[in-house]
Amino acid sequence: MSMSKATLPSLLSLPFPFPSETSTMAAGVLYTYPENFRAYKALIAAQYSGVDLKVSPDFVFGETNKSEAFLKKFPAGKVPAYESADGKVLLTESNAIAYYVSNDALRGANRETQARVWQWASWADSELLPASCAWVFPYLGIMQFNKQNVERAKADLLGALRVLDAHLLTRTFLVTERVSLADIVVFSTLLHAFRHVLEPALRSELVNVTRWWRTVAAQPQVAAVVGDAPLCAEPPHYDPKKFQELAHPKKDSKKDKKAEKKEQPKKKEQAAEPAHDDLDELEEKPKESKDPFDSMPKGYVIIIHTKPNQISCFVTCNYYY
Repeated sequence: MSMSKATLPSLLSLPFPFPSETSTMAAGVLYTYPENFRAYKALIAAQYSGVDLKVSPDFVFGETNKSEAFLKKFPAGKVPAYESADGKVLLTESNAIAYYVSNDALRGANRETQARVWQWASWADSELLPASCAWVFPYLGIMQFNKQNVERAKADLLGALRVLDAHLLTRTFLVTERVSLADIVVFSTLLHAFRHVLEPALRSELVNVTRWWRTVAAQPQVAAVVGDAPLCAEPPHYDPKKFQELAHPKKDSKKDKKAEKKEQPKKKEQAAEPAHDDLDELEEKPKESKDPFDSMPKGYVIIIHTKPNQISCFVTCNYYY
């Protein structure tokens, strides 16, 4: 049976299972700790592009990323970190890694679309991430609870989500008619908020955002990485025990107890230190300042230390007028 010239191009356009240039060039290893929402960006993008991206099975946060071999490749010691299969491409920063393992459909077919994709990725980092961390992390025990800071972070995140809700009023996805890297980045950034603090009453005010989030979560490529994405069922409740357990884990070893006794100073040799609860009273009263910016709202300065992984995360958010 002969094949006409008219049928050859149509056959060549069929989606044969040949590896694309992106999938072969971007194959590599991702160094990260489990359930890192930042790493989800690259892992989801790889599911869409077909890139063979594997998570390093023997990575231990606090050990591997402090080793001489790791720091030689990634001097900052940050994760997620990416290494190509040939060892020639080394990347840090989650958005950059996700962009590298994406295909053109995720990045955008033209410069305008690509710019819009990056616009939403940048917006997620500046408007969503700081507020989400400051609102969610105290309830998870990752950082100490401060009601004023939590309420401010809640107001900031809800304000940003209202902007997103208006944008999604007539759209299924953020930029194109399909999932793009913008959807992946924003979805991953909001993962903790939807799971832990955005309870039903708040979601009822964000109908379009909730619909979009459910749609993205239901995509097979997303579910393959994230798994089930349960939504927050009730308003969050602060449990001070969580923070105490993470900040001061119990020591079961007798050796540790002996070491503690040796390190304790004698009462007669050293004066008693002020209790932690009284530190606020000892702080100097702020002096009057002529700086006009002192009257503006303060930004977030979040210092997070989680155990046993010993993850440190610094998130800042400044206000500009």
